Amino acid sequence: MVELIYKIKGFNLKTYISVGHTRSVKAKKNILASIFIKGISILTSFLVVPLTINYLNPINYGIWLTLYSIISWFGLLDIGLGNGLRNKFAESIAKGDKNSARMYLSTAYAMLGIIMGSACILFFIINHYLNWPSILNVNQKNALELGKVTTIIFGSFCLQLVVKLISAVLLADQKTAVTGALNTICSLLSLVVIYILTKTTSGSLVYLAITVGVINIVVPLIASFIFYKTYYKDYIPSFKYVNFKSAKNLMNVGLMFFLFQSTAIIVVATDNIIISRMFGAAEVTPYNIAFKYFTPITLLFTIISAPLWSAYTESYAQKDIDWIKRITTKMLGIWLLMFVAVIPMIIFSSFAYGLWVGKEINISTGLTIWMALYVLLSSWNQIFGNFINGIGKLRVGFYISIFTAIINIPLCIFLARYTNWGVSAIIAASCISLLPDIILMPIQYLKIINHKATGIWNK
Repeated sequence: MVELIYKIKGFNLKTYISVGHTRSVKAKKNILASIFIKGISILTSFLVVPLTINYLNPINYGIWLTLYSIISWFGLLDIGLGNGLRNKFAESIAKGDKNSARMYLSTAYAMLGIIMGSACILFFIINHYLNWPSILNVNQKNALELGKVTTIIFGSFCLQLVVKLISAVLLADQKTAVTGALNTICSLLSLVVIYILTKTTSGSLVYLAITVGVINIVVPLIASFIFYKTYYKDYIPSFKYVNFKSAKNLMNVGLMFFLFQSTAIIVVATDNIIISRMFGAAEVTPYNIAFKYFTPITLLFTIISAPLWSAYTESYAQKDIDWIKRITTKMLGIWLLMFVAVIPMIIFSSFAYGLWVGKEINISTGLTIWMALYVLLSSWNQIFGNFINGIGKLRVGFYISIFTAIINIPLCIFLARYTNWGVSAIIAASCISLLPDIILMPIQYLKIINHKATGIWNK
């Protein structure tokens, strides 16, 4: 029976995994493990959506999504330290420099702890004076509950940013499947607890916020203790290894990633608040359902591409350009398959939505098409973005990020007001905002691998 699993019509899975460059073998193992893990995660996420909608109702679910989007903006407070750590930790491991790796790790924890602690204190003071019903364009009777919910979400979110630094370590070590497993565990626990809430309480944003917050703190915290006591005991964070002078090396890369994160939040996370303000909180729900509908496609592509970031860091440092070219060609082929897979998803979307969340929530075909286009454009960016991020040539992306940050929100508002596209206008604006990346990232990639990158293209 085992052999049937590994051999199907002459295809030997064991051989396929074990053949090739060590870097490729490691990536293939992560990809195959991640497919299984993410399959569970996708199923869980699809079950969570209707369960949460039924628990809260569509309007409160829209409020929940919008609040979470707003709070996620504060993820920028890590000022790119997570991604900066990922690159520097990977470089240090590749060079066999354990002391530097431990120093970068310890310093990242110290810096992020200080930043998040200060942010929590400041937010808790300011939050008392914020009128969340007015911000979200909802009934004022929700003021007290929303104040509590935002406090819980923000506090837990800040703690998450610190304890989830273990993910940066795992990604630097090309263990993307493990990070996926941690996220899947969080999703499964959330599903179970939300189901319990539906049976024991009436719809409550406060209970939901506590549930999601605690789970997303406890799981990575336990994982951190396990990994630092076993696989990464040589790198376990310590106060004596904290060196704020070394923070400059983390920040040089981290600040660029900070800008990219800012752009991502402007392009994606602001969508919910704009929709809530211009169309009402209830319209946030169909928008996000359309987004989640394509989750299987986006997750599968992310699973395949995620291990490549740190692999590119290693291969570029070793001047293995041929490997980079081969992997990029394969990724372009996978993207074409993704394009083909999206077409039937669009055609049968109405039927799928009906089975998934029922017929009470109306999701237009136009919204589905624009969302599919956004998914394809974002995935195209991943192909070249992982390479450019991995080797730290971020200056072109820096200027693109500034341009995107400037045009996205005004473009969203303009299309929402002066077209009859409804909420589809918001995702259309996001697609348009991605165009500079779509054009310039492949150009930079070609210049670098052909040794023709000069000036800004090589910075």
